[in-house]
Amino acid sequence: MTNQEFIQNIRNLIAQDDLIPALQKLRGALENAPQLNEILQQSGRFQYIRKQIRLGTVSHAEAILTQNQIRFGILDLLTEIESEGAKPTLPANLSENIVESRSDQWVLGLRQDLLEQGVSVRNTTTAIMEHYGWLIEVFLQKMLTNLDDDSKCPPLLRLSYMAEAFQSTLRYLCYVQVAQIFKLEKMQVQHPAVREFLLLSEKQNTEYDYLNLLIIATEIIPTDKDFMPQIADFVQELSNTQSDVYKTALFLDKTRRRLLKNEIAAHETDTTALLDEYLTALIFWLRNLAFLAKYRLVSIKEINLNYRLGTGKKFIHRYGELHGIYTATDKNAADYNTKEIEDKCTYNQSVLLFRGKNTDDCLDKIDDPTTYISLSPLVIDETVFADTPKQTPEIYYFVGCNGGSGCYEFARFRNELPFGERLIISSNKFLQVKKQNNQQAKLNDLFKQLELVFKPFKTSQA
Repeated sequence: MTNQEFIQNIRNLIAQDDLIPALQKLRGALENAPQLNEILQQSGRFQYIRKQIRLGTVSHAEAILTQNQIRFGILDLLTEIESEGAKPTLPANLSENIVESRSDQWVLGLRQDLLEQGVSVRNTTTAIMEHYGWLIEVFLQKMLTNLDDDSKCPPLLRLSYMAEAFQSTLRYLCYVQVAQIFKLEKMQVQHPAVREFLLLSEKQNTEYDYLNLLIIATEIIPTDKDFMPQIADFVQELSNTQSDVYKTALFLDKTRRRLLKNEIAAHETDTTALLDEYLTALIFWLRNLAFLAKYRLVSIKEINLNYRLGTGKKFIHRYGELHGIYTATDKNAADYNTKEIEDKCTYNQSVLLFRGKNTDDCLDKIDDPTTYISLSPLVIDETVFADTPKQTPEIYYFVGCNGGSGCYEFARFRNELPFGERLIISSNKFLQVKKQNNQQAKLNDLFKQLELVFKPFKTSQA
């Protein structure tokens, strides 16, 4: 059987709604191919939804939606196999309105989308980017570095900043969803895709498929318990293979993977055109994520009790707002704010995501646990665990645990993408959290927290 005949055979099985044999045949055919992980994930999703149907914990409509998403995913994979080696292309609607990558005016175009979220936005590029939060805005800022000086910021380096801005949005959305899964009943969420994510190695994280995890994690969360309901609407659009959101995601993701595989030469005559196309796609992507401006990311460094006989209990919160990159002139300033709240407090030493447009107002509502979630231990503030005092939050995010070896890996939010000759980047920093951390003893408590939260999800599904 030829490759084309095999692909057509799989398509026929899908058309007949025979997903099990289709997945089995693909798994066997792609045993040593890079697409194997994707097939394993889709198989896991299908087995999981069938179990939920048997247990009666999912509605008929939700089950049909998930099976359609799996069907679309397999068909898309077949298309990818057919066009192996072909360059990804922009959706037609975007290719007709290309943005100049040498300009910074595109940032101002995002302002209107942010304003429509009901937030207050100043008319400067820095202020606009701040609304996406540290995990994303740091790369948006880097994209505008030395636009007219290729000696300081070569085209492929600028492309890598764009690619990581895209990847950071996916990672951030996944952390929000997985953090909610941690709070659900364990028997409902022992999904193989969640387990695979928690058992990643740091090296695998660079190429990890966050798109797939985002779709799966969103399916797991019950609608009535969804902290950021806009993600579900976004994922529904993302799951539609005919939508511009889906096609844009495909273009952004595949171009990033081409960069990682050194398939984009710095001297290509169309490098400038590629930068323009990628920026155009990224802007469209960011516009669809403008709802992030309605949430505030905050590091609670410490909470102290201020109590005197005859007075009410007052909790002194020291917190750092994770929006807006601190400049060199601010580096010696105390970047943690202090707020006194009577009779109530929130999670200490945690990175929290609040629903609201103003951090001060958000902290006033901490008696309502539905107004915020903790992203820790997926996202941590390293200064909380530092033996020497630090004035500025230093955020690290989870990138794996080396297959369950007992060592958790975290990457600094500023870390850049290693590719081509930049496989080793001296400015990149990582944090290892082990059972015994002799150089930073406070990390021992973090290790206990990681074990407590992750362990139920790392066991094999029954």
